[in-house]
Amino acid sequence: MRLYIKNIILYPKDRELSPRVITFKEDKINIITGYSQRGKSAIIDIIDYCLGSGECNIPVGTIRNTVEVFALYVKYNNEYLFIGRENYDESKSTMYFYKENEKGEDLALRTNKWLENKSAYKQNTEYIKRVLSEMSGFKNIKTDDDSTNPFDSPASFRDTAAFQFQTQNIIANPSTMFYKTDTWEHLQKLKTIFPLILGYKSYDILKLDKEISDLETDKKKKTLKLEEIKGQYESWQSDIYEYYSEAVKLGLTNSDIDISSSTVSLLQNELSNIVSNSKKGLLYKKGSAKRFSDKINDLNESRGNLIRELDKLKTTLYKIEEIDISKDKYVSDVAWEKENRLKPVEWFLNQKGDNICPFCDSESTKAIEELLSLNEEKNSNRVVLENSNSLLFSFEKERTDVVKEIRVKEELIEKIDSNLKIILDEVEEDKKSYQRTFEFIGKIEHALDNLRKIAPSGSLEKEIEKLQEEISTKKAELKKLEGHFDKGLSLSKLTKLIGKYVKTLPIEDKNTKRVHLDPDQSLNIKVEDTKTQNKYFLSRLGSGANYMGYHISTMLGLHEFFVKLKETSKPNFVPSFLVLDQPSQVYYPDKFEEKEGEKGSKDIEDTKKIFEACSQFMKNTGNSVQLIILEHVPKTTWKNIDDDVFNLVGVWRGEENTDNYEALIPRQWL
Repeated sequence: MRLYIKNIILYPKDRELSPRVITFKEDKINIITGYSQRGKSAIIDIIDYCLGSGECNIPVGTIRNTVEVFALYVKYNNEYLFIGRENYDESKSTMYFYKENEKGEDLALRTNKWLENKSAYKQNTEYIKRVLSEMSGFKNIKTDDDSTNPFDSPASFRDTAAFQFQTQNIIANPSTMFYKTDTWEHLQKLKTIFPLILGYKSYDILKLDKEISDLETDKKKKTLKLEEIKGQYESWQSDIYEYYSEAVKLGLTNSDIDISSSTVSLLQNELSNIVSNSKKGLLYKKGSAKRFSDKINDLNESRGNLIRELDKLKTTLYKIEEIDISKDKYVSDVAWEKENRLKPVEWFLNQKGDNICPFCDSESTKAIEELLSLNEEKNSNRVVLENSNSLLFSFEKERTDVVKEIRVKEELIEKIDSNLKIILDEVEEDKKSYQRTFEFIGKIEHALDNLRKIAPSGSLEKEIEKLQEEISTKKAELKKLEGHFDKGLSLSKLTKLIGKYVKTLPIEDKNTKRVHLDPDQSLNIKVEDTKTQNKYFLSRLGSGANYMGYHISTMLGLHEFFVKLKETSKPNFVPSFLVLDQPSQVYYPDKFEEKEGEKGSKDIEDTKKIFEACSQFMKNTGNSVQLIILEHVPKTTWKNIDDDVFNLVGVWRGEENTDNYEALIPRQWL
């Protein structure tokens, strides 16, 4: 998406003052350098806020106290857009929008004059986000119909913010690679849309994925409904078997039906035959006397088998409960003791940074590495503690399964006992046997009538079969479509592009390092040691300089990858600008000072390599991506690298309360 920042415009609450206009060039490395607390870092917050962010991170205090409207003047392809937003303290959802047919068409927007008629430009944040999403090529396709899930909403322009900003607290962060992924919701949303951004999935694939998911959900619901109906139907088995036992006793059947393997359908057919025969006057079945004796023996044998199985299950249940008790004892006696002993580790890690020993203040990473190792052990132990009460760490499932099986066996024994009682009941006088037989047949007819009412419908099974056919057809379409998108090739290209910048930046052992990013597995990069072929997350490598180097190389590699998507006729959804906030902080953590001696000169040379990598990036992308760098270091740092590609936007220095004072908020506003 060819979208560039032309201007940041701040309109003052005091309309007697002139707007603050900051100008950037679209094909340059734009640099604002200056002292701390001059508003440099707020540049990212202002851009993000004006592009529809859900929250406002613009610092409270001077900036919010003096600005009425924050605005951007952007270029999209050959169009120019004015996007403004009311101060968050006044109205967070009120925005202003104007699309120019030609550059500079509405000159009133360059002054405070338009503020007198703000309502003419008024829009809300949802409108702005929708317009920007349409411009970037996103379609309104959800991954799920569950509106309560924040990361299942359609992919949008807002999701690309992860690739546009590297704030001061992220650019050298060992555990967070992308902007606004420090929360689980944002992380999951980015993980969902990343394949689309990288071009190894298309909207057609996402659409088919969703259709298959919907069909599978519908099939699952109908299958559960069918199983529920079948369950109700089969629950009649014990009742119907009692009718069969009574029929054996009365000599109405000589069929051999086992209680443990019988089904409702089998019993229903036999009872239907009995009713049919009774209507023909056939009330006694030859061989039924022997069946009477055999049935008693069969039931007794089944009962004995069930009793033995029940004894085994009781022993198993006892063993499971013993193991569960041992687990609880380990958690209380060992895991909590480890937690208490390792508590101080995090405190030590926060004391001196990543290259100063917290015990003797000497410059060494050995103590830090040991503390990091202990911290990993503490985190692993904490997982044990967190899971100690969960199903992951207990045998509750196994225990529940055994108890359930015991209950099933006990119920079967009860059924057998009930049927034995029916068969062994003393036979009444012969004079009453015919009357009892006809009454019994009447009961059978009533039971069979009720069974027919709750029997599973064949139409539901056909619906499920039809859904499965649709799912199979769409999965075949999906497989064919995915054949045109090679995830492995895409990620391999990305690794190579990132590798070019790793070689330029001041990264330790960079010639044996290879960066991998697989968003389906994690949104943090893994760094491979090509000698050992071991892969590690960034947090395992140590050194703020390494973290910074891998962050910048990954972001530059990604943006070069986005630019090259057009070579394979794939869309680029990401705006063509990237803002880096103080990448040199790992060398100059507070403010720039000319240092003397070997260490100082190395720090300066390493800082220059950041600008060399950015210059190389501009050449690789044909100056088609706008870079904005917010820094402490002076112009001499990038001097003689490639003067034509650098644009010094502002030098925000000068003593306070003097005419030389420069900052985001002009001295005249204070």
